[in-house]
Amino acid sequence: MKTFKFLKNKYDVELLIDIGAYKDIPNYFFESKLHDADFYEIIFFVKGNGYLALDQQRIEITDHTIVFISPFQKRRWFLDKTKVDCYFLFFQDSFLSDFFSDKLFAFRLQFFYNKTKPLYLKVNDGFFSQLANIIQELLMEIKTFKSDSEHMIRALLYLVLIKLNRAYAQHYLLSSETENNSLAFRFKEVLQNDVCKTRNIDYYAQQLGTSRVTLNKCIKRQFGFTVSEMVNEFILFEIKSLLSYTQLNINEISYQLQFSQANHLTRFFKSQTGISPKAFRNAYQKGSSVI
Repeated sequence: MKTFKFLKNKYDVELLIDIGAYKDIPNYFFESKLHDADFYEIIFFVKGNGYLALDQQRIEITDHTIVFISPFQKRRWFLDKTKVDCYFLFFQDSFLSDFFSDKLFAFRLQFFYNKTKPLYLKVNDGFFSQLANIIQELLMEIKTFKSDSEHMIRALLYLVLIKLNRAYAQHYLLSSETENNSLAFRFKEVLQNDVCKTRNIDYYAQQLGTSRVTLNKCIKRQFGFTVSEMVNEFILFEIKSLLSYTQLNINEISYQLQFSQANHLTRFFKSQTGISPKAFRNAYQKGSSVI
């Protein structure tokens, strides 16, 4: 599987962000072969067609669709490149945390590392035009980089991301709060990194220096899930990914994800999805909808 790397030196100065229109990157990887990338992506489709298979989601690409992709999410595109018109925002993993001096910034945004909600928005003409205008300003600032351009880029990028976070949260009935619930964002970060090693809630509470009760209240308020439900969603995502994109058998997946026995994983998977891991894998290989 191919991994696309971020081009740090595309411009005269090293930047961990790239902005532009589809005509600027005609070889952009709208490929039907399985691939991923080592950076965040937000793609704004002025004109769209076909669909995107993103992890286990199928996203229909129509006009004014905005797609959110976190680093190393596996995807395949099924569209006609000759009929695509879009803008894009790319940035590398450390860019947001360094640029905003906040290592949790990416985890504060509801549309990144979200395992439970659709990773797209369909927006109206007015809102899409607002965003497109800001993207144009950002692009101009990068292409005519000056000594104070970093401040302008930071301000405009922050505006885009917060507008998108508010719209995404409102559409999917989530909290748009990004500042006053750091415990929830830290949990999201630790869970993203450690869920393949443990599903023990006491472990996460201990890592965060809090109690299970306090942690559960924070997670419920921010994400609309209990801690247990969120852990289950993250581990379910990992199981589906291994079933979809590897040849590992159930015993090997169970071992990799710290299930004591294969039948425990099978029982968990079936309780969450209503089908067995084998049925899920078979459906994926046949191209059926198994989300």
